[in-house]
Amino acid sequence: MNKIDSKIIECIQQGENDPVLAYLYEHTLKKVRRYVLQNNGSQEEASDIFQDAVVIFFNQVKQNKFNQQYGIDGFIFSVSRNLWIDKVRRDKRIQSKDLSLMESEYSDNSDHLGDLITKEKSSAMRLVFEKLDEKCQKILRFSIFEKLSMKEISEKMGYASENVAKTNNYRCKQYLQKLVNEDKNLLNLLKH
Repeated sequence: MNKIDSKIIECIQQGENDPVLAYLYEHTLKKVRRYVLQNNGSQEEASDIFQDAVVIFFNQVKQNKFNQQYGIDGFIFSVSRNLWIDKVRRDKRIQSKDLSLMESEYSDNSDHLGDLITKEKSSAMRLVFEKLDEKCQKILRFSIFEKLSMKEISEKMGYASENVAKTNNYRCKQYLQKLVNEDKNLLNLLKH
């Protein structure tokens, strides 16, 4: 492992994420972006895929599961490539679904029972949302409900860059998803 990779891992383990993120966005994102663009993706999709790969990398390091024989650049690129391939496959499956089936699933929402279920789902989601720390609640309100750009969120939250806002937004969404997945009653409610 080279000195830069060692320093990156050391910084992550000490919670010094900002310089690591700045370095990765400056050096590694270009390769991922090039790959996604060459494979019919957009700049935004490339950034999202890269961000997901970075979160996976961070988790690997924090859980001491990252194999230090691999270069960080190569690891993040490989994960990004695999995530992109999965996304393309998933999108093709969704596109191939019969539209009339999808329409029939959502046409029943206008009845009273549908409204009641929707309110119950909202209430349950609100309870899970309140389990998040204040910072996560803020960033998710900005991104989901107020539809602010990552630049605006970065300014409001006092982050060093848009990329830091993106990464924190992603982590908070992942944590919210984890809370939802752990709540069996809520999961059952959301499925019906």
